[in-house]
Amino acid sequence: MERKHPHRPMSPFRPHMPFGPKLVKELSRLVFLWTISEESEGITGYELQKNYQAKQTTVYRVLKGMEDKELLTSEETIVKGRAQRLYKITDKGNEHLVELREKWTTRIAFLTEITPFGKHPPPIFRRRSRIHDYLNKVETKEEMLEFLDEYKNHINRRKTQLESRIKHYEENLVKLDEISKKVSEKETFDQEDKEQLVQEYFK
Repeated sequence: MERKHPHRPMSPFRPHMPFGPKLVKELSRLVFLWTISEESEGITGYELQKNYQAKQTTVYRVLKGMEDKELLTSEETIVKGRAQRLYKITDKGNEHLVELREKWTTRIAFLTEITPFGKHPPPIFRRRSRIHDYLNKVETKEEMLEFLDEYKNHINRRKTQLESRIKHYEENLVKLDEISKKVSEKETFDQEDKEQLVQEYFK
């Protein structure tokens, strides 16, 4: 069977994701910075190691690298009778986190797109085992209320992000309908027409 357009360029909607060590390092920074940014009181390397089941050497190498770049600060503290370093994100770290999030939005969206419909459970079910682990440590009414407030804030943040994304998609669909209408109404379509559309809609 012959392809209809054998020389057509690869679709721009396919994922552009370079594989290799750089990808892994970027993803590690994104995940760690994101996690640390969610913890206003800071988080220890041990907690990151346990949460992501990563090697101790890997976790502390990434943390040291980010601290050297002033993305994080750390201070020694006592946790359950043991001296540990508590890591907090800096303003520079928050700026870098925004950059990484923007870069990884397309990549992560691609991973969502390839998930079969109906096979992607809601966050509250995906996180159930982690929630149970956390609730096992809750001992007072105040701690329970604090957990519920934190969880509601988390869901509201995700809801706002999704609503913003939906609005962006809807605006793009309107724009694409306009372009399709203009192209359909033309008797001929040449390079000059294409360049005009590119300048008008894709710059």
